Amino acid sequence: MIKFLIHRPIAVLMTFLAILTLGVIASRLLPMSLMPEIDIPEITIQINRTGESARQIEDGTINPMRYQLMQIPHLDDITTECRDGRATIRLRFNYGADINYAFIDANEKVDAALRNLPPDMERPAIIKATASDLPVFYINLWMEDAGNLEFMELSELARSVMVKRLEQLNEVAMVDVTGHLTPELYIQPNEELLKSLNLHHGDITRALEQNNLSMGSIEVADGQYRFNIRFANRLRTVEDVKNIRLKAGPRMMKLCEIAEIGLRHAKQQGAFLKGNTPALSLAVIKQSDARMDELKESVDRMLNRFERDYPRVNLEIVRDQTALLDYSISNLQKNLLFGGSLAFLILFFFLKDARSPWLIGISVPASLVISLLFFHIAGLSINIISLSGLILGVGMMIDNAIIVIDNITQHAERGKSLVESCIRGTNEVIRPLISSVLTTCAVFVPLIFISGISGALFYDQAMAVGIGLLASLIVSITLIPVLYHIFSRRTEKKEKIRGGKITKLLQNINLFQTSELYEKGFDRVFKYRKAFMAIFLLLIIPAIIGGLYMTKERFPSFSKDDIFLKIDWNRKINLDENIKRVKALNRFISGTVQNSNTYAGTQKYMLHKNMDQSVSEALLYFKANSRQDIEKVKEQVSARIKENWPAAVFSFRPPGTIFEKLFQEDEALLVARVSDNKQRGIPEIGKMERITKYMSDKLAREKLPPPVAGSHIEVRAKPEIMALYDVEHRMLFNRLQSALNAWEVDVLHTGSQSVPIVIGNAPAPLHQLINELKVNNQNATEIPVKELVSLQTKNDYKILYGSSEGAFVPVYIHAIPGDNAQSFMEKVSRHLKQKFDVDTVFTGSWFSSRQLVGELLIVLLIALSLLYFILAAQFESLRQPLIILLEVPIDIAGAFFLLWLFGGTINIMSMIGIVVMSGIIVNDSILKIDTINRLYRDENMPLLSAIKEGGHRRLKPIIMTSITTILALVPVIWGNGMGSELQRPLALTVIGGMVLGTVVSLYFIPLCYYYLVRGKTL
Repeated sequence: MIKFLIHRPIAVLMTFLAILTLGVIASRLLPMSLMPEIDIPEITIQINRTGESARQIEDGTINPMRYQLMQIPHLDDITTECRDGRATIRLRFNYGADINYAFIDANEKVDAALRNLPPDMERPAIIKATASDLPVFYINLWMEDAGNLEFMELSELARSVMVKRLEQLNEVAMVDVTGHLTPELYIQPNEELLKSLNLHHGDITRALEQNNLSMGSIEVADGQYRFNIRFANRLRTVEDVKNIRLKAGPRMMKLCEIAEIGLRHAKQQGAFLKGNTPALSLAVIKQSDARMDELKESVDRMLNRFERDYPRVNLEIVRDQTALLDYSISNLQKNLLFGGSLAFLILFFFLKDARSPWLIGISVPASLVISLLFFHIAGLSINIISLSGLILGVGMMIDNAIIVIDNITQHAERGKSLVESCIRGTNEVIRPLISSVLTTCAVFVPLIFISGISGALFYDQAMAVGIGLLASLIVSITLIPVLYHIFSRRTEKKEKIRGGKITKLLQNINLFQTSELYEKGFDRVFKYRKAFMAIFLLLIIPAIIGGLYMTKERFPSFSKDDIFLKIDWNRKINLDENIKRVKALNRFISGTVQNSNTYAGTQKYMLHKNMDQSVSEALLYFKANSRQDIEKVKEQVSARIKENWPAAVFSFRPPGTIFEKLFQEDEALLVARVSDNKQRGIPEIGKMERITKYMSDKLAREKLPPPVAGSHIEVRAKPEIMALYDVEHRMLFNRLQSALNAWEVDVLHTGSQSVPIVIGNAPAPLHQLINELKVNNQNATEIPVKELVSLQTKNDYKILYGSSEGAFVPVYIHAIPGDNAQSFMEKVSRHLKQKFDVDTVFTGSWFSSRQLVGELLIVLLIALSLLYFILAAQFESLRQPLIILLEVPIDIAGAFFLLWLFGGTINIMSMIGIVVMSGIIVNDSILKIDTINRLYRDENMPLLSAIKEGGHRRLKPIIMTSITTILALVPVIWGNGMGSELQRPLALTVIGGMVLGTVVSLYFIPLCYYYLVRGKTL
């Protein structure tokens, strides 16, 4: 085949040009996103029960619904959170479960549960999520010096116009909104006038109902024609409501004559602030197959149009993931360019030839472009994971090109003709090259068998490496021999192919003196064979120690110049007080941060499960000028909160990266779920406070926060007094609702929206209201409400949690005393059972991290087994593959040492780095053993001579591969951005393993081969 290709150079070049053209076109068609498209197997159910407490919702709604939902197939975990007025159920499924079928099952189970729940309950919202549902960026909308009415108009403009026009863009899947005000029509009766006219609130309610009817339609015949006659008596404007007539004795009066009527914003449960200005936040979610750069361009054009059409509206893009993608990808590209350039320059001095490095400079970009064509065929996208896989493959692409070029050059130096050198040099390495590609694929392919989202996430990386290697193999054994022949035939001479002034100059430069150093090292190692063998084998011990005792986590941490502050004021404050406090914090910190966004109270996002907070909670986002300022922000804000609001419970956390959102990395190391067997399923709040104090003092090595409690006023009716005065419970309840501005009696249909109609009184303190309020009994006699009810302040949990086992109280533990988590958990369970008679079940990130590391170890064993099978087939030996497999644990010692030196941890990226490093080093050793076998078996060289000559022939490829790979990855260690920080543990393990692995490949492999073959037949 090689002979045919060399004699058809134009056909070869035209074929590759055609393939490269297709690759360039395919690269423009590939979707570009931050992460691969992954279905998160999770469904969220949101339940609203206005007016009910968290305890009522848990007992009356969530408990029966949880029982129904537990029957859904492939359900991994179910968690519930109940707050006053609302609840959230989260269903997490085993990865691989069909989320669409699970969504259908969830709807059926919810409907089944609703049949046994109150008929007035509105149907819960059921949401399924995918990775693409994570917002690409946020848009802030605000108006300077806007009053409530203007801001309400902005809210209506944003929801009815801006959001819809953004969602019409092809690249946008959805726009999620929070911070908007919703209108309500209020009717505030003149109580004295009502009394004088002998009217009450029920008369107003009946008048509204009679004037806001829609009776449907009937069909009538008129000759040969048929008509639909519709009976409609709908209220559509505020004026319609004002003009409603009521009969007061002999008089007919308009509603506006006995009550104040108008529009206002509905009672807010939450607000969004840009700085200290009320604003709206729009979370833009892209279509899964859209390119992020095209999405940003389309949205920018639309925002420019909004600015022209609505000059008073200010717009700002924040938390821009497209900028992060651009920065991360450009950073990786710069690192690749810088490292590749260094490696390219080094090749001139190693190959001592002015032309050969240019062949590598052509083959690597050609392999990358061909890889992009295969990306398009395989349905992959350009993202951080797949791009990092390509960058990993670049080192192996260079490796393949070096092997082919060096082998052709060696044949040329031994006096063969140019054509024969190209043919024989390429044919000799085809088999080991295919074997090396298969071994590398054998190392990477098992990654896709990691369970859950981890395996799905790194499917792209495994595929990218495999595709890159396949493209590199094709280029190396087809294009490179042809180009080598074209570049060298003009200078072909009888004695020597290569020539030229630059080549001669490079041949006179012996910059690294590799041959001399190798000779000395080889002689010394074989002189003290047993001592060096023992030293190499002892290196396995630090590899084992590092694997056992180094810190383990799922993903590497990322440095940030922004931070979230989560505050629970731990008081039953209203939204206005919440906003007042966060505004004070924003003013205090304004000189240290670039900008701040505040989510006060309950937010209206549909897909932001981490913003499920009560009215007395707030989430503040600070963007600092630099990463160093973040610590200053934390210190200043902490001191301010402790000084002014000592009861507040607060914590800082960096904005969740997409990895943390996918894998729930914000979960504590251990979560103790405490429950008991009493009727309510969980300990009383006082008992739970004693439990957390006992755990802090006696068991854990950290101060554990007490459970978050909330106080509420319980209004109890006095049945005997109500019976005595002939007062109905419904009348009392409606009167209290009206007095508290919470009696929604009807809906105004304006056409574009439905506005609730509320009857209420002017706001007043609760105790004053109860003392002054009166209610009519059956005989229309006014009875003081204070005589009919009693008030009592009580404490209870602010949030009630539940799982498939029932309700529980979580205790978050972020550090484990000692090194044995299992014994710590057993100790806590035993002590709490003996002292408090409660049951404890543990969850947390410790379990998922342990499972992931365990799976990676299994994957490593599978990969090594596949390596053994492939190598045994290639070498036709059952013993020789053991030499290469023995090299891997020794090289891991170097990987762990460099990782420890830079303060790294064992995580999924560092483990993949070990896999990558093993693949590269193993390839070098495969070629070395293959060369020694050929010299020893086929050319009948003495054993030591074959080992030494094989080492000489493979010396430059091994060293060049190591140096080019290391130089290509060195910039990643000091790079910035998510791309570099994500790849840093991988780069450290590859570099550390390659440095030690090069020494191992040069000296340990020949030593093992000598001991294995000495005195035995192959």
